[in-house]
Amino acid sequence: MSKLHWVALSRVHGLGGARMRELLEHCGSVEALWHAEPKTLAALTGLPLENFSALYRSLDEIAHELESLHREGIAVITPEDEQYPVLLRDLRDAPPVLYLRGSLEIRDQWAVAIVGSRMADPGYRDQKMAWTRQLAHTLAEWGLTIVSGLAHGVDSWAHGGALDARDGRTIAVLGCGLHRVYPKHHRALADRIVARGALLSEINPNAGTCGQFLMMRDRLIAALSQAVIVIEAGAPSGSFDTARHALKLKRRVLAVPGSPGTDKLIAEGAERLEPMRADIDDLARSVLGLE
Repeated sequence: MSKLHWVALSRVHGLGGARMRELLEHCGSVEALWHAEPKTLAALTGLPLENFSALYRSLDEIAHELESLHREGIAVITPEDEQYPVLLRDLRDAPPVLYLRGSLEIRDQWAVAIVGSRMADPGYRDQKMAWTRQLAHTLAEWGLTIVSGLAHGVDSWAHGGALDARDGRTIAVLGCGLHRVYPKHHRALADRIVARGALLSEINPNAGTCGQFLMMRDRLIAALSQAVIVIEAGAPSGSFDTARHALKLKRRVLAVPGSPGTDKLIAEGAERLEPMRADIDDLARSVLGLE
């Protein structure tokens, strides 16, 4: 099955990763799914027939789009590709299509997500920024890839710390299309990440950001990582949501006390991570299974 057909299926309104997986399990293969009658697909998914009626007419348009993306250096990855991240397969609603700028490597499966508030507590912002950057830097020096969301505050500190490390790698998961990097003033940071890691999105490359897309991103950040570290979070918040996804996936979750979201996570069983007492080298060894 070609990428063309995967992209066409991913563009069916309302289908999504979970319904796509159910269709694949019912039909037995992507080929069988593609050749099924639209009315059969509508009946199996509960979606309106018109959602599938234009499926086959979109192929020429998508073919031109994929050619353009290739020229721009944007790769399209499907579950049939070796590049598709192994850890994402743990998701019931794993994306049928990923758009990638940069590169994914086998070692990226040894990753730690570092997430937190966009607007850190102003009374401790400088200390949290310095410690977050040092945390990411040290973990990256150990060969762990740092995953975050390119947002203001903690995300950008984590990416920056990883990039400052020798051979450090980092992955930014976007809540928008790759043509619409957000926030705009992080485009220079995004370019640095492409050179030493990847920008990754499941969203149509031309789509802007919105609350729904940002929430969708949270589960990918969690799934791509062996452990999730929450520096600061509201409850609820995107960072809190990322940690909840990680717990559902049986990932390790660590939280820095002192904010409503992190305190709640600790109360629910997350590991307490005290910046003044934490042994980051020991943390890295434990994630890598060296203890």
